[in-house]
Amino acid sequence: MTTVMNNIIRDRVVSIVDSDPDPAIILRAAENLRAGELIVAPTETRYGLLARADSQSALERILLAKGRPENMPVSVFFDSLDGIAEAGDLTSQAKKLILKFMPGPLTIILKATSEWPKPIAPQGKIGIRFSSSRVIAALLSAVGVPLTATSANLSGRKDNEKIDDIYIDLGDRVSLYLDSGPLQGLPSTVVDCTGDEFSIVREGAVTTAQIDAALLEAGQ
Repeated sequence: MTTVMNNIIRDRVVSIVDSDPDPAIILRAAENLRAGELIVAPTETRYGLLARADSQSALERILLAKGRPENMPVSVFFDSLDGIAEAGDLTSQAKKLILKFMPGPLTIILKATSEWPKPIAPQGKIGIRFSSSRVIAALLSAVGVPLTATSANLSGRKDNEKIDDIYIDLGDRVSLYLDSGPLQGLPSTVVDCTGDEFSIVREGAVTTAQIDAALLEAGQ
């Protein structure tokens, strides 16, 4: 790798500890996000590609960076159960799963009850994350708006574990990379709770058996 490329990477890549994120790094990342830029940050599962979810132009940057079609919805990080309740229609099943597994590696799909820029809820549904990552929580608090919760990879490609590999894919389309070392966790489990019966769209860190047990325990 050339010296110029090494210098570029050093300028854009900053190490961060998820259990104790540096406030100065969070502030720098938040400034980028507020300006409509993209950042890559660690979650409790894999690395996420973050932008402010209330900005059409920032969302267009996400689509361009990932090569993702507009009709594929992008999930959203929230910082509280109140925020989730304002964004989507909480069915009884959704409430039980949220109380059991959030914050944590679960994505709940709900009927959207508020207006969002495309492509957050193109079919009237919104995917919701409430992350247990302290980095994500700190960024949400610093930026003050929900953030995108999409994987830091090119559309259709596997998730990368390391920032170096993510940089190869996304390059200077991302303003700042927060490096927390290799992340090898399973992706979040995605559960659609928009109908009378829930459906598991993708099984990940939370297993089908755990979901069934949680609903049974809660009297589903």
